[in-house]
Amino acid sequence: MLKYFAKIKWPNNFRHRQPTSQMARLSSRHLSQLHLYQVLHAVRGHGSPMSRAEIGATTGLSQPAVSSLTRRLLESGALVEAGARPAAGGGRRERELALNADFVWVVGVNVSLYQLTVTLTDFAGVVRRTRSAPLVTPMQKAALVKRLVKEVRACVADAGGAAVTARLAGVGVALPGFVDSMGDVVHWSAVFATDGSTAVRNLSGSISKELGVPVFIENEANIRALAEQWFGQAARLSHVAVVTLEQGLGLGMMINGELYRGRAGLAAELGHMQIEAGGRQCHCGKRGCLEAYVAHYAIVQQGQEAGLLPAGDLPPQEIEAAYDRLACAARDGNAKALQIFERQGRQLGIWIGNVVNLLAPQMVILDGGRQVAIELFEAPLRAAMDDAMALPHRGSVSLVIGHESSEAWARGAASLVLQRLDESAEIVASASRHDFEYVSHQPAVRRTAL
Repeated sequence: MLKYFAKIKWPNNFRHRQPTSQMARLSSRHLSQLHLYQVLHAVRGHGSPMSRAEIGATTGLSQPAVSSLTRRLLESGALVEAGARPAAGGGRRERELALNADFVWVVGVNVSLYQLTVTLTDFAGVVRRTRSAPLVTPMQKAALVKRLVKEVRACVADAGGAAVTARLAGVGVALPGFVDSMGDVVHWSAVFATDGSTAVRNLSGSISKELGVPVFIENEANIRALAEQWFGQAARLSHVAVVTLEQGLGLGMMINGELYRGRAGLAAELGHMQIEAGGRQCHCGKRGCLEAYVAHYAIVQQGQEAGLLPAGDLPPQEIEAAYDRLACAARDGNAKALQIFERQGRQLGIWIGNVVNLLAPQMVILDGGRQVAIELFEAPLRAAMDDAMALPHRGSVSLVIGHESSEAWARGAASLVLQRLDESAEIVASASRHDFEYVSHQPAVRRTAL
C-alpha cells in the first residue's frame, strides 16, 4: 500500500459508547490525521483544483498548517499540482492542488435482490469500469461471497488486471436491510435466506479474506445518501434525507454533514415504521410496515388483488416487470391501476412529510425506482407531503424525485471506501466521529492477489 495508508489499521469491530469530548481524546498525531482528512475532503468536495489559500478558508486551518499538510499529501502522492493562477493581491502565482486520480482505486458493489453491479472508481471518484450480473435471491452468505468475489475479480481484470490490483485500496458493498456497518453484522436482509432471527456476521471479513483488501458494508439507502453528498445534489448541504423506493423502502440521513447511523446502524428505517397494527405482511417479518404498502412488491400484490395481474408469488427479478406492466395499465387509463399508484403516492407523501417534521432536512431526494411510474404517484405524493409538513417547512424544503442507475448506487459504495481512506480508521477509532470506540478482535488483513 502507498505510504499515506501504510499504517492504517482497518477496523474489524466497534463498540458503541456515550459521546464525550472528541478533542480531549485526540493526541497530536491523531489531530494531524484529522487535519489531513479535512484537507482531502475540502479538495474532493470542491470539484476543481484549489489553492492553499482556498483550502485554508474552507477548513479554517492556518496557512502554515495548510502548507505542512499539503506538502505531506503531495509527497505521498494523494495530491498533485494542477497549474497556477494569479495571486489575489498580486505577486507570485498561487499553485493549485487537485486529487491524484491514480493514487489508489476502489471498488463499489451494489447488491440488489435481482442484480449485482460492480464499479471500479479512481481516487477522484470517477468511474473507470462497470460490470453487472443477474442475481437470484434469497441466497446463503457463502454463495453471495463467492459470486461477489468472482464479479469483482472480473471487473478488475477487465480494467487492467495486475496493474489495477496493485493500486486497489478497498471494496465497499451496499445491500438492503438492517446493516451494522461498524460491527460487520447484517441483522436482516431479503438478500439472504434467513428467517430474520439469525444475523449474518462477518460478511465484509469473509469478502476481505478472499480479495486481500479492506471491505466495508453499508445499508443501500445510507450509500445513496453518501453518494448524493459526494457527487450529487446534496454536495453543498448539511441536512439531507434520501428516500429509496424499489423492492424495499429505505431512508439515508445526512445530519450536520455526517451520515447518521444510530445504534448498531439501525437508524432511519422509514420502511419499517408500523402504520397499521396487524396489517400487511412485510418481508422483514413484521406486519403493518410502511414498506408493505408502498414498495414495488406491495404494489404488485395490490395489482394482483385487484385482478390486474396474474395471482401468485413472484421472484424478485420478475416483480419489476410486473410493476412496469401495472404502471403501463395506469398510464393507459385503467382506473383501478391508477388508484393503486395514487394511494402509493399519498402514503409516501404523508410519511416523507413526517420525516421532515422530525428531522428538518434542507432537501428530500426520492429515488423512485422505475421511471415509468413516477409521474403516476408524484402529484399525490407532493400534495400529501405538503399537507403533512408543519407550516414553517412548507415552501422551504425541496423535494427532488428521480431515478438513478445501479451504477450510481455502486459508485456510492465506492465513495464509502474513499471516505474511509480520507479520514483513515485512526480517526474513526480515536476521534470517534461516529461515537464508536475501536476494538480489534481479528488480525490485520494481508494483501493477496485478487
